[in-house]
Amino acid sequence: MVNPVQHQARRKLSAAPYSTQSISLLNGLIRRRAEALVNRLITGAAMSPLHTVDAFEICGLYSLEVICQAAFAIDLDSKPAFLDSSALLKAMDGSAKMLIIDSTLPFLRKIGLEQKVPGVIGDCYRKHAYWQSVSRLMTNHLLKTTMTSQDCDKYLVTPLLTGVDSFLGRKLTYEEILEEAMGIMFAGSGTTSTTLTYLFYALSLPSNQVVQKTLREQVRSLPENDIAVLRKMPYLNAVIKETFRLYPTIISTLPRTIIKPIEVGGFVLPVGTVVGMQNYVHQRDPRVFSEPERFDPERWLSSSPEMEQCLTPFSVGKRNCIGQNLAWDEIYLAVEAMMRSGVTLELGDEMGDWEMNMEDRFNIAPRGRRLMLKVTKP
Repeated sequence: MVNPVQHQARRKLSAAPYSTQSISLLNGLIRRRAEALVNRLITGAAMSPLHTVDAFEICGLYSLEVICQAAFAIDLDSKPAFLDSSALLKAMDGSAKMLIIDSTLPFLRKIGLEQKVPGVIGDCYRKHAYWQSVSRLMTNHLLKTTMTSQDCDKYLVTPLLTGVDSFLGRKLTYEEILEEAMGIMFAGSGTTSTTLTYLFYALSLPSNQVVQKTLREQVRSLPENDIAVLRKMPYLNAVIKETFRLYPTIISTLPRTIIKPIEVGGFVLPVGTVVGMQNYVHQRDPRVFSEPERFDPERWLSSSPEMEQCLTPFSVGKRNCIGQNLAWDEIYLAVEAMMRSGVTLELGDEMGDWEMNMEDRFNIAPRGRRLMLKVTKP
């Protein structure tokens, strides 16, 4: 949405379930899924001849399960027949290049051939079609729930079903709801799971075993079941911030259209100019971050105002990430569950040096599409 008034209206319609107070009501759900995440890692590693397990896929399942229940009232433990979690994750990941293809080959959709093209291009559209069909079923499930449940206001998508968009002067159509639902599913799962994947990767490296040990000891010393304590824990926040900085889940340029003249570097940019920023660039600025390529959480224990200003994982301003409170709590509780379990994480010997290179698909993903971790119980 380019129109700022239209965007403000849609954000106002969507905002209530994303407040800190509302997200806190989801902590029980998030804790259960975080415990399932840890159990899957431990069990998977124990069953493997190499004692390793793919944390990339398991982190993806964790964030997807949270968003399915928090947004669509779907409990994946009940194994709904219409939803294959792994297939849905792969479909969302495989759809990422569609925006590029649409802009370069726009005629494919116009003539209805997009899914019939062989190879990578057609596969991208076929996966998007699968994702869209599952999204319809999930939206339909929530629509039925809102008609029969008295406790439906807590779900993230509910305001889009029941509220009035002040810009449009009406409720959203089904297709508009579906588009928003797909956006929530993508933004609410892939970004968080990627951050967790790279956080566990960073901790698993031989050079960071001391960081992992310190984090484990500090988390295990805290009172249990208290999200407020986790939110204020300096070292845990330092580890998360350093993961945000070094492995930004959104590394593409985030465009913004200037709505009033602004002077930058001695030049006046007129209204309508499109400008952009990249987290990857300014979060590795050596003028702000010493040894910017090094994973060093302790830099955040005495951070400068410039460091805090340059860390923008959720963007800034009126178009910043609406779901950041949910993302923070998912990361807090997943890391807490992992550290309290007492396990040690080490990078699997089968991992190639190139596999964790970040691939820009708007939301980043490891090039190798896996993170094999050795998970050792105490």
